[in-house]
Parts: sequence; structure tokens; C-alpha cells
Amino acid sequence: MFLITALALFISIYAALTCLTWLRRLIGERAARRAGMGLNMARRALPPAIAGLILIMAAPLLARPEARGLGAILLAGGLAFGFHKGLSDLGQNNIRSLALRLTITLCLSLFALWQLGLL
Repeated sequence: MFLITALALFISIYAALTCLTWLRRLIGERAARRAGMGLNMARRALPPAIAGLILIMAAPLLARPEARGLGAILLAGGLAFGFHKGLSDLGQNNIRSLALRLTITLCLSLFALWQLGLL
């Protein structure tokens, strides 16, 4: 259970940081391009995110304690994938910015796990 929680937290923080980078880029674009970026993001991120939400809501019916954690991983993973691919399409995902986001994600994840008493 610890591994599922840690992985869900790591992917969620990465998705949030990638979302902020994508939104910063979205704000600087023209209005016509914003709509395309939003549709492209929805096309990539919504199917796994919806599947994750369904799994989270169905967890009590499945009577499996890890179903909720796996749903959280699927939800966060879908959002992280959508935002990451959106930045790749814009040419915004060079190795330097990716390394920075991963380093910040690792530090924030370890800090959150430490504060929760899981480390």
C-alpha cells in the first residue's frame, strides 16, 4: 500500500507542475491556438482520467483496498501524460526543463511523504 501511495503522490505532483508549465505557455498563445491546445489536451488526458475516477468511485463495490490507490495513479497518470505530451508538441520539453520538473517533483514528494509519517 505504501508503494501505491508514494507512486500516486509522485505522479500527482508531477502532473501539477507540468500543468503549471502548460498553463503558463497557454496564456501566452493567441486565442485561436488556445482552443486547439485545450482540445488536444482533453483528447489525451481525459480518457485515462475518467477511467481513474470510475475506478475510485467503484472501489467500495470492488471490496479491494488497493483499487482506490490504483484509480488515483490512473487519474494522475492521465493528467501527467496529457500535459507532458502537450508540452512536447509545443517544443517546450527539453531535457533541462524536464530534469528541473522531475527534481522538484522528487523533493516535494519526499517532503510530503516525510510529513505524512510514511518515511
